[in-house]
Amino acid sequence: MIYINPNRIRPSAQWISNATRLKAELMLKTPAERAAFINSKRAETWGNQHLVNTLRGVVGNKCWYSEVDLTGGDPNVDHFRPKGRVKEIDPDALIGINSESEGYWWLAFDHGNFRFSSMHANQRRVDETTNGGKWDYFPIIGNRAIEGTQISLITETVLPLDPCSPTDVALMWFGPDGVPGFTGWKRNPTTHEQRRMKVTIWLFHLDKQELMIKRANAMEELRIVIRTANAIYQIWEARGKNDYDHEKTLFDNSIADIHMKISDEAPYAGAKRCALQIAKSEFLWLNEYF
Repeated sequence: MIYINPNRIRPSAQWISNATRLKAELMLKTPAERAAFINSKRAETWGNQHLVNTLRGVVGNKCWYSEVDLTGGDPNVDHFRPKGRVKEIDPDALIGINSESEGYWWLAFDHGNFRFSSMHANQRRVDETTNGGKWDYFPIIGNRAIEGTQISLITETVLPLDPCSPTDVALMWFGPDGVPGFTGWKRNPTTHEQRRMKVTIWLFHLDKQELMIKRANAMEELRIVIRTANAIYQIWEARGKNDYDHEKTLFDNSIADIHMKISDEAPYAGAKRCALQIAKSEFLWLNEYF
């Protein structure tokens, strides 16, 4: 998970105008009419190809939760705050409880509530390695927002980490083996931070074995590039770090390669950025250039 700047989500004026009109119509519907109305407008709003392409264009064709490449797959446009019912869970036991809330129906057409997602992260699934999936879950602590509250004015203690929140993404960490958690993090997490991490991992299947292997491989690829860059740097440093040294050009190219591998569009960029932070204690020059 990396930070997705919501200001980069820019649907066309036509799409926004249509979504605004549909929201105004939705606000006039009775509770019994809302679900059918919302579902009937899917193709015009969150299912519209223009909107899908807009979300895909922010950081490329990958899931905002898991950073899985979506090439060849059908992406989901997730409503971060569910548009329909919200099934409640025990956030410590990570099991559903027999309780539901109305949900955030008034945000059904609000592009600020959309997240570009893989089907696996967005849908409930149970197998031998994981039993998560966002589905209708959206656990919070305390009361839910009052119906009709603008998304920018909602104040809730949300448990799942949101890729569109820079402070949330700052909590997301992966160990050297690609396992999500706080192993080797910059400080001891609070109890609330640990709970949020636990819920996030469960909700988006971030601990699926196949995903952790791919994540670990991506981190190792970056470590190889860093070790190669270090070998070049040591030679350049031994020669006095002159501007005319051939090693300077080679080192510049290595730095550029590292930047590319941790760019927003790169696969598993969040995990590779963790690998970079971990490597700073061994390769001190990383602190100067990153």
